[in-house]
Amino acid sequence: MDLFTSYRQEEKSARTRVSNASFLISEWIQGAMENSDYVLRDIIGHVPVGALRYPDADPARQARITELIEAKRKTLPNAAGVGLVDRNCIVTHTNARIGVDASGREWCKSLQADPLRETFVSHLYLNKAGRLSVTQVRRFPGPGPGFHGSAGVSVDLDFFSRRIAQMALNTGGTIVIADTQLGLLARKPARPDLLGTTIDHPQTRAFVASDATYASYRDRSMMDGRERLYGVRKVDDLPFIVIVGEADSDWQASWRQRALGETAALLLLWTMAILMLRKHWALLRHQEMLSHMANTDTLAGIANRRHFMSRFEVELKHAQRHGTGLAVLILDIDHFKQINDSYGHATGDQAILACAHACQAVLRDIDFLSRFGGDEFAILLSDTSVEGAQVAAERLRQEILQCRIAGNAGVQVTMTASIGLAMLDAGTPDVEAALAKADAALYRAKSRGRNCIEFAA
Repeated sequence: MDLFTSYRQEEKSARTRVSNASFLISEWIQGAMENSDYVLRDIIGHVPVGALRYPDADPARQARITELIEAKRKTLPNAAGVGLVDRNCIVTHTNARIGVDASGREWCKSLQADPLRETFVSHLYLNKAGRLSVTQVRRFPGPGPGFHGSAGVSVDLDFFSRRIAQMALNTGGTIVIADTQLGLLARKPARPDLLGTTIDHPQTRAFVASDATYASYRDRSMMDGRERLYGVRKVDDLPFIVIVGEADSDWQASWRQRALGETAALLLLWTMAILMLRKHWALLRHQEMLSHMANTDTLAGIANRRHFMSRFEVELKHAQRHGTGLAVLILDIDHFKQINDSYGHATGDQAILACAHACQAVLRDIDFLSRFGGDEFAILLSDTSVEGAQVAAERLRQEILQCRIAGNAGVQVTMTASIGLAMLDAGTPDVEAALAKADAALYRAKSRGRNCIEFAA
């Protein structure tokens, strides 16, 4: 499996984890609210709507109802308080202060405005005691239309915090419960100073405004600055959302460890491959150097006799197979021994070099020049005619005639060359026979007085 695929799998697993965690928390919130609603139904079933009066003219009834709702409150782990209000949303019974006017609250206005609404859960608000609160209410049925009163539970926000505190998180994970106006109800890791503040996050705000029930995205937290993968879920039929985040550093940890291991292994392989290639290249260069040394004349820097003979074999077979013209020239520097004896071997070496350079200046790219030994050069003229070979030989002779070499005491040394030329045809049996013909022609050129060209019959 490649690193990209494994990364995507790790990301997919992390998305599944945050989705599952947000689902479990939303189900738990729904369950807690359903339990509260069952208790409110029970209270409404035991309290006649006519008893919703402030002040109550029957103190004994007031005490019995207050005792009832206090007993019910104790059965709810999420309840900070339980109370009843009349048709004007005046608190008539509670374990706290009665006579409080709650007509301005969201939950009261909602039930008064919509006669078909049976229940309502408020957004986060600051109650008259100065504490953050969420209220869950249920309508009292009554004779005739209109609002007759309600029973309600003030939800203890610590209940949310205690519940999510029990959930396991990775090192950089986070859980947030907020209302749909993005008021913060609870957070893990705990940040009491942030409760009640607004989560000002564009992606979360866009999700709440959409019809989607769940979304997942990656972003940097505005609370602690950590990069996380988030799952955000709406709690069905309730004004709450659950946000679960898993830090990139957590869900990417195993992938990064694997990536580091594979990268290290890859680097090791690359290093070994490079070392092997370098060794191979060094061996090739060494072989090339040995081959060059074996096939090159060290003084003239051109092909030697060995290289010439192997090339001649190839060219001869090619010419015989394709019927193309092939000429071989044997060129000899005239009176070379006299140059050595008169001016020294250094001047003789200069004569060899000058002759090689003169030949290179005249020959074509497809022609082949070699030093055959001593002052003798052998040349192959590929794909040529008799006339073309004779012209090339004459140009070689003329070019060598123009050479000037510095001898002793500033003397300018000139030189000439004799050339034997042989054309090869289908009747030429082998390389040795061809060389013998060219060598015989060279001998005749020297016999004629040198500085001339002889063509083998």
